[in-house]
Order: sequence, then structure tokens, then C-alpha cells
Amino acid sequence: MCAQLVKSFSFVRSEIPAEFVGLGVIQLPPRNFFQSIGDYFAEKSGKQRISFMAVGAHEIKKIHTQGSSILQSTSVPKNLIESISIREDKTSDGLVAISHIDVVECISVDKKGNKKLKSHYFKLMPALLGENTSPIQNVVEITEAHKSKKLIIETLTTWETAIEA
Repeated sequence: MCAQLVKSFSFVRSEIPAEFVGLGVIQLPPRNFFQSIGDYFAEKSGKQRISFMAVGAHEIKKIHTQGSSILQSTSVPKNLIESISIREDKTSDGLVAISHIDVVECISVDKKGNKKLKSHYFKLMPALLGENTSPIQNVVEITEAHKSKKLIIETLTTWETAIEA
């Protein structure tokens, strides 16, 4: 199960996890008022902020970008994942399928065996021309991005089943 990185997203290649499965667009993290103003002007100059979810065989990575610059990336190793919950939804107009993914990561375990957990939420969206993925400029790459999103869901569903067992 290995996806290809569409050409428009090659600027994130350095952050792609080993044994790459797929890359999807996720909702931007919450921003404060001043950051939102900065985002507005950055978008006007063609440097839109986009966040991605990259899945490899052994980890999930959150990658935040602005234009073709990587602002931040964080990873959640598969072996530290306590639980995964995936639910499908559609936008209010019923046209766009969205996946809501909740991942609980075990940060540490104290001497008593109590676990310190951290929750991660991903709102995985399809790549839409001119909407949430300005780098994509052709239909072939949009189709490939949709296949990549589907591979992510299939992989995480497999992980969810394995964790539950």
C-alpha cells in the first residue's frame, strides 16, 4: 500500500515519513487574532497556509506550510497510539466527504503505571482546486490526492482494528 506524492506537493517531500502511504489536507490549527491577520495578508501575496497529514507505515505526521515553506511538523509514532477513531461526514451541502480522525497518543507512563495521554484531531478533507490546496492546478493531481486520502483512511482503519484487538 504505497501512494505517490503528487508533483504539486513535492515541496513537502523532506517531511514525508518512511514507507509513505498517503498525504491529505487537514484543517488548519486554531489561530489567534494577530496570526489570522498575518495569514490574511500572506494569502493575498500567494503564500496560503495549508496543513497536511502524512501517513507512513509507522507514523502519522502533521505538516504545517505557508506557500512552499514548511513552518512546523510533528509526528505521532504508531507504537505510541492508544486509540484511533474515524468517522465520516459530509459538508452541509452534501457534496464533500470529510473524515474526522481522533488519535490518542501515550506520551509517558509514570512509576504507578498511569499513562499521560495526548489527543490529536485531524479533519481530513479532499483536495479541491482553488479551495484548500492552492498548489494543485490540474485534475489528474486532484484525482491522485483523492486516492491518497482513501489510502490514509484504509491504513488508519487497519491500525484501529489492530489496536482494538
